[in-house]
Amino acid sequence: MVTSVESQATRAGVEILEAGGNAVDAAVAVGYALAVTHPSAGNIGGGGFMLVRPKGGPTVAIDFREVAPEGLTQADFDAMIEAKGIGPAASGVPGSVAGLNLAQRKFGKLPLSRVMQPAIKLALKGHVIGSREGMTLIWSHRALRKDPEARRSLAPRKKPLKPGQRLFRRDLGHTLERIAKQGDAGFYRGETAEAIVAAMGKTGRISASDLANYSAKERKLLSLDYRGLQVEVMPPPSAGGVAVAEMLEMWQRVEAYEHPADSAAAAHFFVEIAKRAHADRRFDVVDPDTSERDQAAVRQRWLDPMHWLEPHPIDPKRATAASELHPLYTKAAQELEHTTHFSVADHDGMVVSCTTTLSAGFGAKYVVPGTGIVMNNSAGAFGSVGESTLKGGRRMTSSMAPTLVLKDGAPILVLGSPGGDTIPNTVFQVLRNVVDYQMPLSEAVERGRLHHGFLPDEVRYERRKPPPAGVLDGLKALGHTISKKTIPIGDANNLMIIDGEIFGVSDTREGGLAAAPKRLP
Repeated sequence: MVTSVESQATRAGVEILEAGGNAVDAAVAVGYALAVTHPSAGNIGGGGFMLVRPKGGPTVAIDFREVAPEGLTQADFDAMIEAKGIGPAASGVPGSVAGLNLAQRKFGKLPLSRVMQPAIKLALKGHVIGSREGMTLIWSHRALRKDPEARRSLAPRKKPLKPGQRLFRRDLGHTLERIAKQGDAGFYRGETAEAIVAAMGKTGRISASDLANYSAKERKLLSLDYRGLQVEVMPPPSAGGVAVAEMLEMWQRVEAYEHPADSAAAAHFFVEIAKRAHADRRFDVVDPDTSERDQAAVRQRWLDPMHWLEPHPIDPKRATAASELHPLYTKAAQELEHTTHFSVADHDGMVVSCTTTLSAGFGAKYVVPGTGIVMNNSAGAFGSVGESTLKGGRRMTSSMAPTLVLKDGAPILVLGSPGGDTIPNTVFQVLRNVVDYQMPLSEAVERGRLHHGFLPDEVRYERRKPPPAGVLDGLKALGHTISKKTIPIGDANNLMIIDGEIFGVSDTREGGLAAAPKRLP
C-alpha cells in the first residue's frame, strides 16, 4: 500500500511494488516523483526524515535535514529574515537526494535507475497538474514570476497554470537522470552541483565543498511505551518527534484518555500538554552533532512527563498561560507550514514513514537554472533564541515527525503529516483517536483537529471540521483564547496494519491517493 498527497506519485510507488520492489524502493520512487508533481513541497532541493522498519526490525531513522552552509553568517541570516526567506540566501544544503539514496542503498531491492524511472518519465513526458498542485501554483504565482527560471518552468503565463493542463519539467528530468546514473555524485558533484553554486549569486552561501561534504545520517530512535504499545518517533534534529513523545507521556501520565473524545475536558488536557511539549520543541532541541549537552540525559528528561507536570501541573479548571511556561515566550517566531508526508508498506512486512520539506511553499521561490531544482528556504528555520540558533554546518531542527506504532514488535500504524508546528499535534491526535478511542483509521484521520503550538497562545480549530457543540465554549470558559485562523490542520496520509491486512488513508484535506498493487511478481 502507498499513500501520498499526489495521485501520480502514489502510482509511481505502486508501479515499483508491482515491479518487485519493496517498501523502500516504492518510497524512494514516491519521493522523487513528488519532486516533479508536487513542487511546492516534494523536492530534491530540500530535506526530510524517514523511518524504515524491515520485517522483524529494528527500525532505522534516517536524517536528511538540510545543513547551514559553512559560510552563512549572522548578518546573512538577519538580511535573509528581513527579505522574508526568499532567494538564495535562505537556502541550506539540500539533503533529500542523499537521504532517499541512502535508504535505497541500505534496504532497496531494485537498482536506483529503475526506482527513479517513474519520476523521470513524469518530468520528461509531462504530468497532468492535479487539483492540489494547481492550488499551490495559484497561491505562489506572483512570487514565482519574480524569478526568471521559476517563471519559465512553473509560471510561464500571466495567469497560473490550471489543473488538467500538462506540465513538462525537462530540466528536472535530466537532473534526475544524472542522479539515476551516478547516485549522490549526480547531485552533489559535477554539473548539478556547479549549477547550484552558480545560482547562489552574491547572497547565497552554498559552496562546492558544502555540497560535496553533505551526508545523510542514521540516528538513534526516540522510543517509548504507550498503553501497552511501542511508539517510535524521529529523534533530533526532529523537534517534532520530541513533541510527539512528550505529549504521549503526559497524556498517559494524567490519564486524559479517560475523558470522552468529544468532551471539553479532553480538548483542555490536549491543549495543555501541547503547550508544554511545544515549548521544548521550540527552545530545547538542536542538531545533536553540534550540541555539547549529554544527549542521553536530555532524552531521558524528554521522556519523563514530570519534568513538565511537576513544576507546571495541569489545572483541570484553568488554562495555563503559555507565557508562564517559558521565559522565551515573547521572543519565539512562528513557522511556515509547507511539507509533505507519505507512507508505504509492502507484502513482506516492511514499512516506511517519510516526511520531506522545502520549508515554505516552493521554498525560497527560485529554481536553479538548467536543473529544474526548486530550492529550500530552510535556513530561516533557525531560531534567534533557544538551543537551535545559527551555526555553519548545523542542521536546522524541524517539526517533521514520522512515527511508527508497534504491537509486540510488529507495526500497526505508520503515521506522519505536513504542517509546520501543527505536525506533532496531528500525529498525536490520529494516534490517540485510534488507540484511545478505538476509531477506524479513516475516521481517526478525517476527524476535526485542534492545535496549540505554544505561540501564539491560542487554540486553533478547523472551520470545515469544527469540534462538537460545547467544546469551544468549554475551552473559553477555562480561559483559552480561540484563534480566528481556521484553515485545515495537517494532512495525514497514514497506514494501519491489522492481522496482515493493510489499510491506507489519504487525508481529504489536501487530496491525494492511497492505492495498492493490483498484482505482485
